[in-house]
Parts: sequence; structure tokens; C-alpha cells
Amino acid sequence: MDKKLITVTGYVQGVGFRWFVRGEARAMGLRGWVRNLSACGVEIFAAGEESKLKEFIAALYSGPGEVTDIQISPAPEDAPVGFDIKF
Repeated sequence: MDKKLITVTGYVQGVGFRWFVRGEARAMGLRGWVRNLSACGVEIFAAGEESKLKEFIAALYSGPGEVTDIQISPAPEDAPVGFDIKF
């Protein structure tokens, strides 16, 4: 199982982006979470098959709002069960 920490910047808060992320992740069978950052971005922890993670990351550009940048790094934490929104 591959794990990624993904930071999305742009107009992605207050537009339903976290709910879009959760829906896409669940549909692809990924585990993890998504939360807003204080600096107008969203942070995503996603775990699953490498091919599904690539598909998921590509799908982030089609969500509500406007994605200007996506930064990806390895995630050190264990994957939770399911995919949730953190508040």
C-alpha cells in the first residue's frame, strides 16, 4: 500500500472541495482523510494502490473551485480505516 500526503492550493475552501475529495477517495477504495489548512489550502492523506492514487491525484483538478498547485510527499503515518473529513 502506497501512502501520500497531498497539499492542494488555490480556491478550494468553501466550495465543497473536501466533500468532493472524500467521494472520489471512497469511490476508488482509498483510505485516509482531508482537512482545510489555515492558508487557503487543503491537506489530504491518502493510502491505497499506486495506480488508484495517481488516478485520484489527477481527479483533484476536476473538483469544485480552482486548484492552482498540488504538492505530493510520502506520508509516514498509518492509514486509517475508511476516508473522512477532519474538522
